[in-house]
Amino acid sequence: MQRAGVRPGIWMRPLLTTERLPEAWRMPANRFQRPVAPGFFVIDPSVAEALEHVRQAVRTIAGWGYELIKHDYSTYDLLGRWGFQMGANLTSPGWHFADRSRTTAEITTGLYRAIREGAGEALLIGCNTVGHLSAGLVEMQRIGDDNGSQDFDRARRMGINALAFRMAQHEAFFAADADCVVPSKNIPWRMSRQWLHLLARSGTPLFVSADPSLLDAEKRRAIQEAFAAASRPHPPAEPLDWMESTAPSRWLVAGQEIRYDWFGEDGAGPFSP
Repeated sequence: MQRAGVRPGIWMRPLLTTERLPEAWRMPANRFQRPVAPGFFVIDPSVAEALEHVRQAVRTIAGWGYELIKHDYSTYDLLGRWGFQMGANLTSPGWHFADRSRTTAEITTGLYRAIREGAGEALLIGCNTVGHLSAGLVEMQRIGDDNGSQDFDRARRMGINALAFRMAQHEAFFAADADCVVPSKNIPWRMSRQWLHLLARSGTPLFVSADPSLLDAEKRRAIQEAFAAASRPHPPAEPLDWMESTAPSRWLVAGQEIRYDWFGEDGAGPFSP
C-alpha cells in the first residue's frame, strides 16, 4: 500500500475473537439480545490480563505499518445492545463485568486508553464508541451510524443530521467523522454530489467509499475536486436552519451561505427522524 503511494489503514473489532483464550477472560453471553456467532466470544476488558491482550493486539497491528486504525463495535460488545435499542436501559439485567469494583464508564475508558497505548503513533478512529469517554483517546470519531448505499434517507439521518448537531464536538473532543460519501446506483447522484460538496468543505474529515465500476468521468472529477477541497483548511461549516429541520439545508460554508436540497423529487423517500 505504501508503494502505491497511500498511507495504510485498517478496521478492527478489538473485543471479538475466536482465539482460545481463558474462560475467565470471556464476557457473559446473556447480555446480548442476539447471541454472537458460534465459535466467537467477547473479551472482558475489566480483566487486567485480557485488557493487556487487547493492547498487544493493537500494538501488533501498528507494528505491521498501519498508520490509521479504526476500532469498532466496542459499545455493542460491552453492553450487548445498539444505542437505538437501549431506551432507559443501557443493557440487559442479570450480568456484570468480572471486576465489580469499577463502573462501566471506568472500564470502557480503560479499554480506550489501552487501545491508544497500543496504537503508538498511529491515528485512531473510534466507531461505536462513547464520545465523552473517548475524548483525547482518539483523533477521529464516527459520530453517526453508517450512511449506507441503499437510499439517501440514511445519509440524511446519519450523516447530515450528525454533522449539523454534533459539530460542537469537532476539534474539541476529536475530529468529527460524519461517515463516508457512498456513490451508489441506488442513490441519485444529485443527492450524493451535494453531500460530497458539503462534507469536503465542512472542515471535518472526508471519506469516500466508492465502487470504481460505478464511477463515470463526472463522478471521478467530483471526487477529485472534493479531496482537493478537503485538503485545504476550512472553518467548521455551520447549519443555519437547525431549529427548523433535523437535516438542515442552509449552511454557512467558508463564510458563504449555501442551500442544499436534501428532499428533492429524487431524494429517495421521506425523511423519518
